[in-house]
Amino acid sequence: MYPLLRAIMRMLAATILWRRLHVEGLAHVPRSGGVLVVGNHVGTVDPPLTGALIPRLDVHYMAKSEHFASRRWRWLFLGFNAFPVVRGSADRNALRHTLSLLRDGHVVLVYPEGSRSPDGRLREPQPGVGFLARHGGVPVIPVAVWGTERVLPRGTRRIHRSEVHLRYGAAVRLPRPGPTPHNDNRAVAAAIMDAISDMLPAGYRAADAVASSPAA
Repeated sequence: MYPLLRAIMRMLAATILWRRLHVEGLAHVPRSGGVLVVGNHVGTVDPPLTGALIPRLDVHYMAKSEHFASRRWRWLFLGFNAFPVVRGSADRNALRHTLSLLRDGHVVLVYPEGSRSPDGRLREPQPGVGFLARHGGVPVIPVAVWGTERVLPRGTRRIHRSEVHLRYGAAVRLPRPGPTPHNDNRAVAAAIMDAISDMLPAGYRAADAVASSPAA
């Protein structure tokens, strides 16, 4: 179902947002081979929109396990090539499945913050994304998104037209291994989030970084 759902998502984005949708840097996403795409999460539409814009049909999505509990929505997430991860835990099944997808040459889209940011600012990432980046052996492409939080605001089902921006960045240069794997995972996760932060307007960066960052 993914090619069909992807086409529907692209059509909706073009119809609803049209010239309000600003996309940069898609050339950074490899056209073949395994790729780990890592994004910040500010709006409900982030995952399907970010993935649908990638010019490949083998995009897979890591999604919170709660989405798969309801039969009403389970089919939709499975149709979008999504697979469950238990948030707040070292979900080994999800990590193994992600590494398998990457090694088989697919794209996997993950959001290391775990859920949508309540205020739009970057939050601390889960170290699991560092583990995936270290062991996946594939390019890690950061993507910065903003404006989607106004398309479908929290607490409403009404879709709004808003300026939406997506910036796909160059592959992240991962830091050299440190003394312990646990610290390595956190250092790599932080490096990825820093790459995302560098592409965001100041108001969306982590709170402790905004004061010293110039406005975009």
